[in-house]
Amino acid sequence: MKAYLRVLAGMFAGITLWLAFVELIHGKFSPAFIQLVFAAGLAYLAVGKPLRDYRARKRTEYAGLAARAEAGHRAYLAGDPAAFAPPPPTPQSPKIRRGVVIAALIAAAFVIFGIISDISDGLDPPSDDDATTTAPTTPPETSGPVPSTNSVAATTNPPRPSAMAVIPNVVCMNLQDAQDTIQAAGVFYSKSVDATGAGRAQVWDRNWIVVEQTPAAGVDIDEGDVILSVVKEDEPHGC
Repeated sequence: MKAYLRVLAGMFAGITLWLAFVELIHGKFSPAFIQLVFAAGLAYLAVGKPLRDYRARKRTEYAGLAARAEAGHRAYLAGDPAAFAPPPPTPQSPKIRRGVVIAALIAAAFVIFGIISDISDGLDPPSDDDATTTAPTTPPETSGPVPSTNSVAATTNPPRPSAMAVIPNVVCMNLQDAQDTIQAAGVFYSKSVDATGAGRAQVWDRNWIVVEQTPAAGVDIDEGDVILSVVKEDEPHGC
């Protein structure tokens, strides 16, 4: 029974580790750290005792070999024929029950299937109870003359360096091909967002279709200017 409980702990350790990875993808470092600690504890419950038993068994085997070697050496010096007798056979390691192996394979398949499904469907952002919609706050009143619009624009929008490339039309391409096309045009870094607004992360780029690009084709762009709105390839996209 304990062996099956260790298999269950290992399965939950894998699930928790994947959830921690998803938290890291979405920039939530504190929850990710907590889940990593929890995953480490579950992993210890899963493999801690087998590892301890293995180390204890190896230490016993090494101590037995050393004792037999010392006894054989003493017998050889004393002229005892027992010194030339073959050593006793090494004790066999305990066999793992077939049911435990099958349970471990099923648990591993369950975890891997869940991870592949999560990647294929896009990584939904973890639920955040603190994320609430707040009304826009009214800017505080200020005394004195109001700065002109031109001066504010000059302050908030400093001159940009010359564009590095002209963006091509990448609508209806899969995300990986679109990124490759933009890089071939001369700009390495582009962004992608979930067009449905669900906030899914695009882990497997070839599984997503570009339905909108900002800016439009033919516009001068620099690093980080391009935003590609994407949906899953099996979702309606009009391409």
